Amino acid sequence: MKNTGTILGGIALAAVAVLYVLHFTGAKSGGSNSDSPKSSSHTHGHVAYFEMDSVEQHYQFIKDARDEIKKAEESISGELNGMKKGYMGRVQQLQSQAPTMSQQDGERAQAEINQMQVNLQQREAKLTQELQEKQFKMMKDINDKIAVFLKGYNADKRYAYIISRSPGDFVYYADSAFNITKDVIEGLNKTYKEQAPKK
Repeated sequence: MKNTGTILGGIALAAVAVLYVLHFTGAKSGGSNSDSPKSSSHTHGHVAYFEMDSVEQHYQFIKDARDEIKKAEESISGELNGMKKGYMGRVQQLQSQAPTMSQQDGERAQAEINQMQVNLQQREAKLTQELQEKQFKMMKDINDKIAVFLKGYNADKRYAYIISRSPGDFVYYADSAFNITKDVIEGLNKTYKEQAPKK
């Protein structure tokens, strides 16, 4: 079972990839207007950045998604633990009856144990796959929301690039004047709150 910390830790890398793809896609689609005054405002070379770990800590959607994944993990663990407990209980019961079993009864008992083991393994594989799909969808949703917000944000700011920074990145210096983390967190949370179902 993958830890949500590992999954969220990979979000930063995925976000960088998505943002670069968005940039280059935009550059290709707008190539015919590269000489226009409007597009020239994109060529100053300014690079804005935001701290992905701060976004993970303060973006409410990520907090809610993390809680949802944790609940799913707990539910899966509870179900599998219940199945394993039932399996072990049945094994012990049949083992205690083994001395008085006929050969035919023993074969039936062994077949039952084998089938229970198969059922447990299949259920565990299915639940694990469902959790991984849920985690992947969460990552995609987070990246999509960030990308959509930054697209609108950059319509006014006119940065050539907007990238995310994470611990361990090979970025040795970043001018804090181009740190838009606060704007990103506030904007994402505002949008998330506006789109949340009314209680």
